[in-house]
Amino acid sequence: MRKILANQTFKDFELVTSTKGTIPEAWNDSISRATGKFFVFTESDAFPLNERWLEEIIRYTKKNVVLKGLEINPTDFNMCNLVCDASIFKLAKFDESFPTAEDVEFFARLRKLGIKIQHVKAFPVIHIPKQTWKKTLSRQFRNGLYFMKIVYQHGRTNVDDINTMNFHIDYINPISNRLRIIVENALVLLGLIIGAICYSPIVLKRRISNTRFASKKK
Repeated sequence: MRKILANQTFKDFELVTSTKGTIPEAWNDSISRATGKFFVFTESDAFPLNERWLEEIIRYTKKNVVLKGLEINPTDFNMCNLVCDASIFKLAKFDESFPTAEDVEFFARLRKLGIKIQHVKAFPVIHIPKQTWKKTLSRQFRNGLYFMKIVYQHGRTNVDDINTMNFHIDYINPISNRLRIIVENALVLLGLIIGAICYSPIVLKRRISNTRFASKKK
């Protein structure tokens, strides 16, 4: 990635990385040390397709808008190939209590604050996430679990659809990977069901709070 960035036609940028703690802790650590007016986020397993990547990003940046660039072989709506102005992070940071789905929760809070989040078919990257059984078993259940918590906290309209892999991707080892897809979807579904039960008090508290607020207004 460093070599690709060194060859970019746009040179006025800084590279900030972090290996601190969990993923949301690392994001917050990097943000706290960054000094630019606009932040560009990517993943360690994602690569720009050409040397004009940053130059093209600059042409699309907007104030108070989060832009998601074209991601070839996407996983879900995540931080890969994302750009926004630095001032947004004065309003919100990543919630470090989320060991996974921290980006989904972050986007939901931004929407509630009135920040626009848009897809653009520009400044493409190719994303090649590593698929292992260990990663599948350790993350997918928690993804479903925390996704339901986010829905309860921020409302369904502010949350992107949860990613469930499908059978339309051209895998090198089709039998093994299709089996992994079935397991992934089953674990996500199980997480959603348990999350719906475990985090139901959040909905109850919000309804009680809204009822009290409505009574005070009367």
